[in-house]
Amino acid sequence: MTDTFGKKLRDLRIQAEVGLRELARLIDKSPGYISDVEQDHVPPPSEDVILKIAGALSADKKELLAIAQKMDPEISHYVSREPEAADFLRMAREKNFDKDDWETLTNLAQAAKLGKTE
Repeated sequence: MTDTFGKKLRDLRIQAEVGLRELARLIDKSPGYISDVEQDHVPPPSEDVILKIAGALSADKKELLAIAQKMDPEISHYVSREPEAADFLRMAREKNFDKDDWETLTNLAQAAKLGKTE
């Protein structure tokens, strides 16, 4: 069974030995709000709040964003500035790219970038 965002947040907070009130203070939210998130009484927070949580708990921001089904604001901004990136992602969705496809493309992109002379 997949963890919910709230359960993952609680586990990470306890693992980091950060109290609920301390986390609330670090991310400028109320302890009640953090408790509601951990108990899945409210939806996962915004991308910006998730990034603050990741920083406060020294957690993997990609993992937290993925569990919350949110996109890293840096990526969202990049895609909005580069129409070709958005087109590529649409094509990948239509073709049902999987993890292996993305790994292959990442390796090809890195090799292509290394092959360019500056």
